[in-house]
This record gives sequence, C-alpha cells and structure tokens, in this order.
Amino acid sequence: MNIDISHWTELFQACVSNLPLPISLPSVALANPPYCRINPHSNLELTRFEMAYKWSEQENGSYVITSKLKTQVEQECLFIEQCLKKVQPGEIVCVLVSNGILSSSSQAYFRRWLLEDMAWLIASIQLPPENFQVECGLGIITSFLILQRQGGDFPVPENYSIFMALADKIGFDSRGRQLFRTMSNSQQNPEVDSDLPVILEELQKFTQEVWHNYRTPI
Repeated sequence: MNIDISHWTELFQACVSNLPLPISLPSVALANPPYCRINPHSNLELTRFEMAYKWSEQENGSYVITSKLKTQVEQECLFIEQCLKKVQPGEIVCVLVSNGILSSSSQAYFRRWLLEDMAWLIASIQLPPENFQVECGLGIITSFLILQRQGGDFPVPENYSIFMALADKIGFDSRGRQLFRTMSNSQQNPEVDSDLPVILEELQKFTQEVWHNYRTPI
C-alpha cells in the first residue's frame, strides 16, 4: 500500500487549522503519524509548534527551547504535540511512534518535554518489525504509547507505575502469512499466535487496579 506524503500533509493541515470542539465530554485522540521529517521553514504554520525549534541542554540536564527553527523535524513529534494540545487535562492520547524518538539521544529534549511538561505515560507497548513489513515494506520497530494530558485538577504523582510490554508475535510473519499456535489434542480450531490479546488483558487489569489510583481528581 503506497501513501502519498501529500495526503498526510493535507490531513495534518486540516488538524492544525481547526479549533478544539466546544464539548466537555472526555476525548481520546488516536494518531498513526508518518515516520518522516519535514522542514519547518517550508511552512510558516509549523512555527507555532514547540517541536519545530531547537532545544538547548542545560548543565543540570534540563532543556530550554531556543528561537532557532530546526532544519528537519519528525512529523510524529508534531502530531503528538498537536494531539496533546487539543485534548483537555486528564484526557487520553494514543499514538504509534517509531522507537527512534524513544531511544535516540538526539530526541532527549522531546522526551523530557513530553513526560515533564505535557503528559503522563500510562503504557508503552513495543511491536515487532513485521507490523509494517507486509503492506509498507518497512522493517521499522514501533511502540504504541498511551498518554494522559497533564494539568487541571489532577494531582502530579512524584512516582508512578507505567505499563510496559513487548509483543514478539502479532499473528503473521514478515510475508503476511498467518501464524497459529501448536494445537493440543483437545483443541478443535487453530489459535492465532499473537501476544496482543494477553497484552490487552494485562493492560486492562493495570488501568483498573493500578493506574486508576493515580487519576483521582483533587
């Protein structure tokens, strides 16, 4: 499946040009942004994003935004910033990101900004490279992040638990062939070989038994 980058650009422009909806119901923002870079100098609309600028590391390890635009910025960082600024405090953002922005030293400023200024990380679930190999031909490793917007009447815990999981199998291989578990003598139908159902079950248990305790409004 081939997706023209202009389609993503049009979608992103539609998102940034629309104001948040005037509703008070809890919102969940879902995003699967493109894993590519864009030049902020080519579009003045992007200059309002903090992630479009260079950040300077301080002696104490913190980062301060500068007035200089970056020559290239990861579009997924812009999508995350856009989503978090659209939702209200306490609301949820779920986004699929490349592991590069989670582990690269050049993205340390983004991680500090994200976790110290903008959101609590509820969960991080890493997916295998097969996730994008079949349709996109990319062996990229990605992670699914579940974030909750900081602010409002929600207290800020000094320490909190984070759900983390690694999915080795997602039901198909790099060629798109479906994978099945070895059947026992008592089984009549084959079972898809995927870690995702177990991860989902454990995530639901975590949010109900652990995370819920952190998220009680003042």
